[in-house]
Parts: sequence; C-alpha cells; structure tokens
Amino acid sequence: MNSSWMTSAPVIAGAIAVVFLFICLALFRLKRGQVRSAEHLRQQNRHLDKELQKANKQILEVRSVVVGLGQRVSEQQDIIQHLNERITELEQADSDGRLYSRASKMVQLGADLNELIEECELPKAEAELMMSLQNKISGKEKVPPLETRPRQQKFAAKKQSGKR
Repeated sequence: MNSSWMTSAPVIAGAIAVVFLFICLALFRLKRGQVRSAEHLRQQNRHLDKELQKANKQILEVRSVVVGLGQRVSEQQDIIQHLNERITELEQADSDGRLYSRASKMVQLGADLNELIEECELPKAEAELMMSLQNKISGKEKVPPLETRPRQQKFAAKKQSGKR
C-alpha cells in the first residue's frame, strides 16, 4: 500500500501541477481579456470625448447664430413697430382727407358755414376757406388777377384816392 501511495503521489502532484497550470492559464487569459476590455473602453472614452468636443463647438456656433437671429428679430420688431405707427399716421391723414372731401361735397350741395363746422369738425377758418375755394371753383366768386407789380399798383391807388 505504501508503494501505491508513492506512485500515486507523483500522479497527484502532476495532476495538481496540471490543474495549477490550467488555473494560471485561465487567470492569464482573464487578465489579458481585462486589459483588452480596458483598452477598448479607453478608446471608446477618447472617441466619446472627441464627439463631446464637437457637440460643444456646434452648440457654441448655434448659440452665436441664435444671438444674431435674436438681434435681427429685435430689429425687425422695431421696424414693424415703426411701420405700424406710420400706418396709423397715414390712416389718420386719410381720414382727414375724407373729411375735406365730404366738406367739399357738402359745399357743392349748398351747405352753409355752420354745417361744415359741425358735420366735418373743421375749424371756422378752414370751413370759410373751403367755402371760398368751392365758390371760386364753381364760378360764384371771381378770382382776382395776379398783379405783376403789386407795390406800384397800391401806390397808384393811393395817389388816385388822394387826388379825390
């Protein structure tokens, strides 16, 4: 029995050595797999860092474009505001023109001074001017001729009135 144990000891030792070698080989392969995996993760991390830098640059570019567009929108809003104010002014001027057109028609139809003032909301001087112009246009009043030398005619008129 003693000798069988002895012969089996080298077999057991050999088996242990083989198992130890398999364990060492498995640990070596596991370590090599971990190194490869770590290297792959580092490369992936570098790639993701580059992508992140690209995305940050694009965000900065987009931000500058948005700021520029914001300024242009603000300018356009100012222009629109100005145009709206101008339209309001023109509409007001047009309504004044309508009042004068209405006053002109009323004079042609025979309206008197008070009707023009009340209906068209014209000041008295403008209503009188409107009536005078319409009367001159229709031929009810004569238009005085243009004087070529107004001072000489006034002077001559004064001389004649002084002789009388």
